[in-house]
Amino acid sequence: MDSVDVALARVWPAELRTDRLLLRPVTAEDASLIRELLTNTQVRAFLGGPASEERVTARQRAYPETPGAWTIVHAVGGEPAGLMTINRDHRCEGRAEVSYQLLPDAWGQGLGKEAVSAAVTWWTYVAPGGGPVIAVTQQANAASRRLLESIGWELVDEFEEHGEPQCLYTPAAADEDTELRWARLIGEHVDAVERRRGAQARATAAGQSLPDDLTVLTPEELARLCLARHGTYGRICAWTAGHTPDLHIGRADDGAWIAWLAKTEE
Repeated sequence: MDSVDVALARVWPAELRTDRLLLRPVTAEDASLIRELLTNTQVRAFLGGPASEERVTARQRAYPETPGAWTIVHAVGGEPAGLMTINRDHRCEGRAEVSYQLLPDAWGQGLGKEAVSAAVTWWTYVAPGGGPVIAVTQQANAASRRLLESIGWELVDEFEEHGEPQCLYTPAAADEDTELRWARLIGEHVDAVERRRGAQARATAAGQSLPDDLTVLTPEELARLCLARHGTYGRICAWTAGHTPDLHIGRADDGAWIAWLAKTEE
């Protein structure tokens, strides 16, 4: 399987046409559209609110250089309607993520459904080795969820991101091979989430101060540490009872010691 970046580089640039839309690569002339989408309170209601000026400027500069970034325009008249992207999913290696933003004037006309369907059909055809495709939307974004479900996508995962519950959708599996591949990729996603939560959310100040060489600790300090290999990665203790140590240790991706406070009851 090619990486998403490699697959995109091979087939980009590309223009897509539907009955009512043209999806063309973003250009520098789309700067005003990018600003409007990133600062509109309605568009950004489920995307963390209006973006900062720095983020707007960065996006205006980056989009024209980004493979997989389209401006959605009306086929008749050429007026812009929104943006659509297919790019690498940062949460899990080997997946492509579709995202879309439409101006409020384009809502309620089925244009989002038309654009997403065209982009996914194109990706499936031109990049069969580019990995499965997903879309993530806030759980509270009922309109976006209806759009994805209306084109036959299935909810396959729910998680929290940016402080809000999220829903991960993908096209319904068409064959056993796809289902097996998804089982592997979802497993990798769960593993990545566990590693990230261990390294970031549950790290304690005590864990950050642990030395590389544990032999320098006093017997009293060592007595507080659980050195057993309980978890999937040999570092997260899953026991919830029968423990004397109240501090659990492990190593972060950068090699630093990290620690978790032990649970003492169910």
